[in-house]
Amino acid sequence: KLVLLKSDSGIPTIFDDNGCPIKDMLEQNKKGKLVLPSEKVVQFWINFLGKRQTATGPPETFQHGPCATAVNKDPQGYIKKEVGELIEQDFAHGLPFCRVPVEGEQWLRSRRHFNWPSMKTLEKIRTLDCHVVAVGDKISQHSSLEWRISYLLWERELVWSFNDTQLQCFVLLKSLLIKFIDPIVSEKLSSYHMKTVVFWESETIDDNCWRREFLLTFLKNCLLRLKDCVEKQTLMHFIDRSKNLFFGRLDDPEIKERILEILEDILQNILVISMKCVDDIDLATTWQNSHGNVDEFLYNCTVDHPSNITSDFEASRHSLELYHSEQVTWGINVGTALSDFKTLAEYHVALEDKNIASDFDEGFKRSVGMFVLLRSAIIQAVLMLRSEEANTSEKFQRLVNFMDEKSDIDAMSGKLYAITVLFAFGKKEEAYKRIKNVFFRSESSAKYIYVGLSSTCKTIEISQQTITQTKGIPKCQNPQKIIDFPVAYDMIFAKEDISLVAKALKFECLAERSFLVHPVVYASYLRVLCCDKEEKVENIGRLHEAVKECKGTKHNYRHFNILGHCYHEAEFYEEACRCYLVSLSQTSGDGRPNAAVLMLLVCFFNYMQMQVK
Repeated sequence: KLVLLKSDSGIPTIFDDNGCPIKDMLEQNKKGKLVLPSEKVVQFWINFLGKRQTATGPPETFQHGPCATAVNKDPQGYIKKEVGELIEQDFAHGLPFCRVPVEGEQWLRSRRHFNWPSMKTLEKIRTLDCHVVAVGDKISQHSSLEWRISYLLWERELVWSFNDTQLQCFVLLKSLLIKFIDPIVSEKLSSYHMKTVVFWESETIDDNCWRREFLLTFLKNCLLRLKDCVEKQTLMHFIDRSKNLFFGRLDDPEIKERILEILEDILQNILVISMKCVDDIDLATTWQNSHGNVDEFLYNCTVDHPSNITSDFEASRHSLELYHSEQVTWGINVGTALSDFKTLAEYHVALEDKNIASDFDEGFKRSVGMFVLLRSAIIQAVLMLRSEEANTSEKFQRLVNFMDEKSDIDAMSGKLYAITVLFAFGKKEEAYKRIKNVFFRSESSAKYIYVGLSSTCKTIEISQQTITQTKGIPKCQNPQKIIDFPVAYDMIFAKEDISLVAKALKFECLAERSFLVHPVVYASYLRVLCCDKEEKVENIGRLHEAVKECKGTKHNYRHFNILGHCYHEAEFYEEACRCYLVSLSQTSGDGRPNAAVLMLLVCFFNYMQMQVK
């Protein structure tokens, strides 16, 4: 239970701001002490989330363990890749533990007798916080008052310490759960249980057994351990050894027996079933070439499929961590793009206030803060375009200089926003000069981590005058030498930017409140707009290649609209119509607004006028 030791009403909290101060949630226990009920905290978050307005209205909310869960639709397919699919988002309020819990300290001391995790990992774990989260013991009479200790950061560090074999085994276990267990017996086993089994099995393995060819053996041992735990209805928490994760989960003997049957079937056919868990890889040929020898098969996988089942996790570990952290920043920027000038000013003040933003990472604050200021500059540019006295060279130059200072939010989009303003104010020559700098690399090449939703490719590679997209995350060739690859965000535009953006995007502003454009597609589009007439066709061809590379997402229809408009402007009407029709085919039936309808009508009208002439 959480007993109140000290209260300071002078420190504002999110609870106060939403009419539910912590002092009003406190209850007195039998000993006369004030305690904070976990149930009331979760209920606060349920009510808080229920008041949010999303594109499809307020979400449905309910409690899921320590989390308040919000369920709403994905209207644009940004997350689920299917328009209208339901999204469940869990919000857990964790309070930092002021010291290492007794169980955590015992676990740390006992680790010196095992090969895994390493002392380096344990030293890192000791520096990390534990938290209490708002959920009590289900069988306790005081469950509504109780909180649970969470070792989330410790467990995350353990996963990040996994070598290739451990990681691949964990991925395969999760895939087995999703494909073979959940469809028959749902919600009894979870990915958390799979992770815990890998933890337990890892501490029993000798160092010389971590070779890749032993992956199948390690997987089999994990499944045998899981089967034994199901049989005994006991899977102890890896850190808090007093906590049984299976308590109350497998009390139904029929469900328990069904799970055991599934696990036995997997164990009896482990190679065949495991191969079904690896998508888009031709493992059958590798198996034939291995002449039925399992160890030889696993070794050959390292040769035949180096970027898939036997990918070198160490080489991409840092890039993956960077990618996921930058996704959070970029996601906040998407919402920020819809804010007005007053709201942006409030965000800026809050980010500068050390009392409010003290818990945020400095890099995060810097990146979000720069986008807030950059977005403010874009609004200022829109106002200047509408103003009769707008274009004094001194005022405009100050605006451009300010945007240049804030353009370091990433490797591409910040610079492209500044180029957009230059083009909108008729500074075509300066805009083209900057565009060429985006494409040109004096050294051999550069790689960026793409963070956005407009392409399935996560690597952008720039070499002399060309930009290409490739699958997967950029990797460090030498895992011992960590490289901070620059990131590149999607371009984010709002409806209010209509007077600032180029022609093709004005149509998008008419159709949607906000929208995304891949940075490579947008840079290629600006290149078409700014180049000389004799280079136009060649640059449209480059734009076409960039659009094709973005296939596989629900947002590429917008890229085809941009490409179609470029063909239209160049009077290639047939190609333009073809692009618009492809765009419409990608949104047909899902109810999303598509500017291609209007663009197609304009294209047809202009074509008919040309025929009359």
